[in-house]
Amino acid sequence: MSPEMTQMKGNVKPMLTHDFHKCLGAEKKVSFDNGMDGSVAEDCYFAMRALDEGYSFTFIEGEMWEKSPFTLWDFVQQRKRWLQGILLVVHSKTIPFRKKLLLAISCYSWVTLPLSTSNIILAALCPIPCYPVIDFLCAFIGAVNIYMYIFGVVKSFTVYRFGLFRFLLCIGGALLTIPLNIIIENVAVIWGIIGKKHKFYVVNKNIRQPITV
Repeated sequence: MSPEMTQMKGNVKPMLTHDFHKCLGAEKKVSFDNGMDGSVAEDCYFAMRALDEGYSFTFIEGEMWEKSPFTLWDFVQQRKRWLQGILLVVHSKTIPFRKKLLLAISCYSWVTLPLSTSNIILAALCPIPCYPVIDFLCAFIGAVNIYMYIFGVVKSFTVYRFGLFRFLLCIGGALLTIPLNIIIENVAVIWGIIGKKHKFYVVNKNIRQPITV
């Protein structure tokens, strides 16, 4: 074994131990018991609080298998809950504004999605001159939502597991479903704004056994 490999092997355990204790430190300092406002989108709230405490995060190159909602109803409910939970995080007084500024921009781009969507239709039916700043804001809101959607799709599929051809097919399929996704997102946003913010809808991801008679 080369000296470099020996040194790397010797450093693996201390590195893992350091990262493990760092994670425990974040969990102890922030905790997951953060009241109603921090329990709807608990992962987002935890991340913002940990960021405020000086912890940082990054992507891990790996795969995690998770079940998606089985029904359209569950999917809309899930999107609604995420919107409401992130809104609670953005409005939380326990997180400094400077730490959640980018999150707030992303969240309110999501919240104002119905305005962007309606603007596409109304601009064609009733072309009214607008201030350039209004056009810019509408375009920016739409661009942020499309970017986040594509970013999520790219992170959900990997070339390593699917291969390049199937990976591109998945990306293409996701792009083709953008119109349907926009409709679902608008329903979730409107429902999330007028609905109760602290109601936690549990998505049922258990595989139902077939009923035989």
